[in-house]
Amino acid sequence: MATTEELLTELLDAAQEQLRWVRASVLPEVRRTIESTLKTTRLRRAYEMCDGSKTSREVAAAVSASPASPSNWTRRWRDLGIAYETPDGCVKHLVSLGVLGISIEVDAS
Repeated sequence: MATTEELLTELLDAAQEQLRWVRASVLPEVRRTIESTLKTTRLRRAYEMCDGSKTSREVAAAVSASPASPSNWTRRWRDLGIAYETPDGCVKHLVSLGVLGISIEVDAS
């Protein structure tokens, strides 16, 4: 009979395998959602800055937006499932643009 530790290890291994499959299956949809939502360089820069370590004021200042803009943006991103609030109240993106192969620059130069 397996020990409690062995059973927990098996459960953890199974959960990690399931997580790998879920991530692989949803990434194309996440990519489409992000591309259709973040249509400007400003939005993409703000999204990328939402790594859980910056305040909305810092994001606003960095992308030359009003202080209220990041709050509105992040509310929508959370509703879409591409960002979430951390326990300390910061907003964190679900995945960085680089991982998805999405360029930050989209505006015509």
